[in-house]
Order: sequence, then C-alpha cells, then structure tokens
Amino acid sequence: MYAVSKANKAISAVIFFSLILCSYGCQKAPETEASPAVRLVLTQRVESSSTENWREFPGTVQAGQQADLSFRLAGKLASILLDEGDQIEQGQVLATLEDADYQIQLHSAKAEYTRASAEFARAGALLAKQLISQTDYDKMQAQYVAAQASLEGARQNLQYTIIKAPFSGIVARRYVDNFEDVSAQQSIVTIQDLSTLRIKVDIPETVMIRLKQHSQLKVYAAFDALPEQRFPLTLHAVSTEADPVSQTYSVTFSMSASGGANILPGMSLTVRGTQLLEENSIVIPTHVVAENANGRFVYVVQHNGDGTGIVNMRQVSTGPVNEQGITILSGLSAGETIVTAGMSKMSDGLQVRLTQGVQP
Repeated sequence: MYAVSKANKAISAVIFFSLILCSYGCQKAPETEASPAVRLVLTQRVESSSTENWREFPGTVQAGQQADLSFRLAGKLASILLDEGDQIEQGQVLATLEDADYQIQLHSAKAEYTRASAEFARAGALLAKQLISQTDYDKMQAQYVAAQASLEGARQNLQYTIIKAPFSGIVARRYVDNFEDVSAQQSIVTIQDLSTLRIKVDIPETVMIRLKQHSQLKVYAAFDALPEQRFPLTLHAVSTEADPVSQTYSVTFSMSASGGANILPGMSLTVRGTQLLEENSIVIPTHVVAENANGRFVYVVQHNGDGTGIVNMRQVSTGPVNEQGITILSGLSAGETIVTAGMSKMSDGLQVRLTQGVQP
C-alpha cells in the first residue's frame, strides 16, 4: 500500500514538471512585421537621337500630261487615224473633218479680201488728190479691215478641221468612229504622256506642316503587285487649299516611268515617306505610353541608388508614330528611366526594383 502511494506521487511529479515545461516551450513565437514587397519591373533609359519619321498614304497614278481633244467646229468626221494604245508624236494628225464647205468659205474670203484691198488702195490715191471725202475713205478702210478679218477667220476654220497631237504620248481613249457627225467641243480622243507619271496623295494638316518645314524628304511608291520594287518620287506640286470636307491637302509627286513595269494611270499604290526629325528627338516604344482622362502618360522611375526606385506618373505630349516607336514632344527628358512592362500594375509612388529591358 505504501509502495503504490509512493509510485503515484512520483508519476504526479513527472506530469507536473512536464506541464510547466510545455507551458514555456509550446508558447507561440512572437510575429515579426512583414516588409512590403518590392515589385520587379522592366525599365529603359530614355535616349535622344535623330530619327526618321515614316508615314504611309494611299495614292493614285496619273499621267504626266493628259488632254481631251475636240474640234472647235461641228461637222462630219472624215478620218480618225488611230486606235486606243497607239503611240503618237507631237504634231501628228489624229483626226480630220470633211472640209469642203470650209474650203469654199476660204476661197470666198480670199476673193472679198482681194476686192476690198484694191478698193482701199484706190481710195487712198483718190483721197490724196482730194477727189473723195475722208468719210468715203474711212468706209473703204473699214471694208478692207473686215475682209482681212474674214480671210483670217476662214483660214483658221480650215485649220480647225484638223486635230494634231499637242505632245507625244499614247492614245488613252477614242470616243468616235469615222463618218460620224460631231459637234463643236465634243471629245474625240484622250491622249496621255506616260514618260513621266504623277502620283497624287491627300495629306492631313499635321503632316503638311512637317512637309513644309523639312527639306530632307525621302519618298517612294510601292505597289502590292510589285512588293520587291520601290519607285523613287520627287515633289512636284503642293496645294495650299484644304479640302473642305476631309481637311486634307493635295500633294503631287513625279515618278519616272522607267523600270520595266507597266504602270498606268488610275492604278492604286502606297506612298511611303520619311523625314529627318529635329536633333535630340525622343522616341520610346509605343506600348509604353498609356492614356487616361487627363491625357497620355508614362511611368518614370526615380532611382534610390540601390537598384530600387519610386514610380511617378508623368503626363507627356506625343508626336508622330514611326517604326522605332512614338515621338515624345514634351514631358520626358533624355537620361530618365521609364517602365516598359506591366504598366497596368503600376501606381504613383510604388516602390520597385529595376531591371533593364523592353517587353511589348
């Protein structure tokens, strides 16, 4: 009995000391305050340089020269000596009217002129002898002048029965056939000079300003059917009046027809042009620029010196977009660091860890 009681006391003592040790050893370690996470971001140093600004515009091919030819007189077409696609030379006869009536008018005018000329000469001799009055002399002079004008008109009318090519080129359209009755000013043929082509494009005012400011302009034409070829263009004419609807300006370039390609008026093409922008211009990746209700902005990082920095939202003014990116006109300086990825997760004042790189 005594031995059992002694054993129970020993067991109780062990349990007591175990509880004491557990109360100390099993206590939860005090929590330490977690440090705020520093987000890793891709960044890029802003550089300034001279860069080219490329723009593309749809264009249309036009003939270097084009003329719709017609007779000044009405009559029956005697001959038209060409077909569409024929090559023609300057001064070549293209079409004629039947001229019998105009030949008769010319003979009659010549006869009247001969008579009036003789009468006027005789009146001059008589006036010198005071055998006729000054009034009679003036009448003879008026008749002579009228006959002279009629003769000149008859000669011109006879010439007007012939259409000659005003320049060398090609027949683009033929509108009539032989022996048809045609009216004055009715189109007979359209001819074109394709030795030099004109390329017409419509340019918005924002580009027009730069076109007038910069002389280092490089422009070429490209056709979808000729993807490997570029056709250099030179500036030919610039309209100074904007289209009232589109608010664009018409600009015409010249293009040589050489090169072996059968390029014809009416064909569509793309005009691609580049200008050298101002020195020290800033161009950054287009996707870096975000936009909100206040306008466009970028995230600029202020360095802490230990590989981390603070993000600041910066409003910027942007210019043209080219192959290198978007031009920054104001709000950003060379040497600054911008965030180039994860802009949607950025906020003003956010602490970040920097790494170089650009991710679209």
